[in-house]
Amino acid sequence: MYGHHQDAGPQGECEMATRMVKGTAVVSLADGAKLGTVDRVFLDPTSKAIVGFTFHSGGFFGHRSASMVDVADVHAIGPDAITLTNASAVRSEVAIGARCDGLIDLDDLLKRKVITEGGQLVGQVTAIEFDQDAYALARIEVAAGGGAPDAAIPAARITNIGTDLIVVADPVRQESARTYPQRAVARIASVA
Repeated sequence: MYGHHQDAGPQGECEMATRMVKGTAVVSLADGAKLGTVDRVFLDPTSKAIVGFTFHSGGFFGHRSASMVDVADVHAIGPDAITLTNASAVRSEVAIGARCDGLIDLDDLLKRKVITEGGQLVGQVTAIEFDQDAYALARIEVAAGGGAPDAAIPAARITNIGTDLIVVADPVRQESARTYPQRAVARIASVA
């Protein structure tokens, strides 16, 4: 079962772990009605931000209908519910297909492998964290496997979120200036 969880990030900003958003109640503030519970969260791979989510609500004879909400229509994401100003922000099941073209379901993103631009496998995504105010990707956590330490990769290092893999920039090499001839170091420093 999923709930909602907030962590203070490295600079103290609020972040949300989207794996905890699934199952969260969606509530209309206008009438105090629970509209349903979140079942899918969508990411735009180009902007690296959450753009919407779908939720299901109960219907007649156990039939559940799907609805979609754009994050621009979210009033707040709290510890127990996502609140909307009113139910007019909810899009019908028919509109979902067209709106989701090109978007990635975060459950699918959690199954992706991560590689560096240099072709080294980093591991598999285990968690995705977002800035709660802007809904922008803050970082991904990657399980390396094989006894290697897990990695937290900031969004700035992600160069591509593809259909099969996530590509991250190669780590900056920490080479000492002593490994280069003195003249070369001086020329490089003076050009920069």
